[in-house]
Amino acid sequence: MLAKVGDFVFDLNNKDITSLTHQISLKWNKQKRLGNHQHIQKDGEFEEIISFNGKLILKSVNILKSFEDMAKEAKPVRMTLGTGESYMVVIEDISRSKSGFFKDGKFRYQEYSISLQRYFK
Repeated sequence: MLAKVGDFVFDLNNKDITSLTHQISLKWNKQKRLGNHQHIQKDGEFEEIISFNGKLILKSVNILKSFEDMAKEAKPVRMTLGTGESYMVVIEDISRSKSGFFKDGKFRYQEYSISLQRYFK
């Protein structure tokens, strides 16, 4: 298991994750001053964003359907990584693109990107 979000498991056997990104954004407020350096002040707490990117090759078009259904509920879910890290997250974005079309309209490749934001109570 690479990651589990809610009841949905991302593994290397059938979800083909190509990258996992964990970003921490610190909030700073900048004020320009004449004849002096900018004044920088911390503005709130940090944000954590976790992103998955993957490419499905000749796989079912519905492999991410249950994940999309979970996202549409718009509720925080538990994410556990294979390293043992565990967070509550909200699903911010899901995007899919299809390419490598056959004459009958089916496609060979489906790339996806999922963005999650850490949820703090």
